[in-house]
Amino acid sequence: MRIASIFGVDIRVSRFLLVLVAALIITGYGGKLTAVFLVFCVHEAAHVIMARLLGKRVKEIELLPFGGAVHIQSIFELNPAHEITISLAGPLANIVLLLGYFGLAKLGWISEGPGQDFVNINLMLAGFNLLPALPLDGGRIIRAALAQTWGIDRATKAASWAGVVLAVLVFTAGLYSLLFYRVVYYSLFMLSGFLLYSALKERRTAAYILLRDITYKKESLLKEGSMSIRDIAILYNLQLKDVVKRFVPHRYHYIQVMDEQFRELGELSESQVINGLLDHGAHIQIGRLLKKMNP
Repeated sequence: MRIASIFGVDIRVSRFLLVLVAALIITGYGGKLTAVFLVFCVHEAAHVIMARLLGKRVKEIELLPFGGAVHIQSIFELNPAHEITISLAGPLANIVLLLGYFGLAKLGWISEGPGQDFVNINLMLAGFNLLPALPLDGGRIIRAALAQTWGIDRATKAASWAGVVLAVLVFTAGLYSLLFYRVVYYSLFMLSGFLLYSALKERRTAAYILLRDITYKKESLLKEGSMSIRDIAILYNLQLKDVVKRFVPHRYHYIQVMDEQFRELGELSESQVINGLLDHGAHIQIGRLLKKMNP
């Protein structure tokens, strides 16, 4: 749900966050909302500031139950290092807040006691978001790192499956507390539902992210003036949809088409493979495409 627009950036609130806020108020924890909101704002502002410093245009910010998502106009997959840096900015901002708080407390300028909630919220937001599972910041970091060798499609699916596993673990923790201690932690059940929904959503968008990366390579090459080349050996009977899954970010690919005896049948560039996708569909074998390109 869109609630505001600041400096051209749309601010959206997840329905899961609204449900969590309602649950906090109902269960008597509404007084912590101010501290939570402040920490959230700093966390997300750090993502936005880092993105702007890296020359990225921020399209919107979506506030989620335990963090947020910054949607960037220029796709990150073209430079995984930027995605890692932007993702780290949020948790690092929470750590800076903690260091500042403890520094002021050490100087005696503020009292440590009343600020315990502030400390706990920062620790939770920073620590939880660094877990290597989508849609958390840690998941985006691990996806960007893996994408450089695994490719975007495989890396996204691996990080999203980690999100599913994390959702199951959080749900199990809530169920354990209910069954053995008769204590109901509504936040754990809501968090598990949010993680599961978001992880499956990220998994469904893996192919779309891959195609966007391929589309923006021309823009990146024109902007930066150069791009590293990556050679891949591919068996002639592999379909194009499986070939492009092996493409990694920020690299231009040349494909050596091989037969079962490791004899080279010919070479195709990434551009020829993409044109083949558009002209002949995703299921054509790369060997057949090679013959069409070189009759």
